[in-house]
Amino acid sequence: MRALIVEDDALSARVLHLTLTPHFDTVCADDAEASFSTYLQALEDDAPFDVVLLDLMLPGESGLTVLERIRTVETERGLPRVPVLVTTAVTDITIALRAFEQGHISAYLVKPLDFGRLLAELRTLGLIRAE
Repeated sequence: MRALIVEDDALSARVLHLTLTPHFDTVCADDAEASFSTYLQALEDDAPFDVVLLDLMLPGESGLTVLERIRTVETERGLPRVPVLVTTAVTDITIALRAFEQGHISAYLVKPLDFGRLLAELRTLGLIRAE
């Protein structure tokens, strides 16, 4: 199983990596362009990600723009939607609703992250086993 962590804060990325490593091979990207390029390269390598953890506040384009770009590629190529869990400090209900309605996200997790909830969401999605 593979996870793409999109997080511009190095400490947050490291903590997510350490939390997910028992369950996933993780790849980290720290900005919008790097994350989308990494996502596309994984498709080209026939090794797509099983889940994306996406921060909304990124240098360059926003995480919502990255999400829209991912969903466009999935639609154009006839691919199933990768589960996306938004990890963000943004608590604006309008942005949260846009992420759910337009981006079809699986979860909206507000920082500071509750790692128990993160793992529970991954279990609910069937991506990790119950302990």
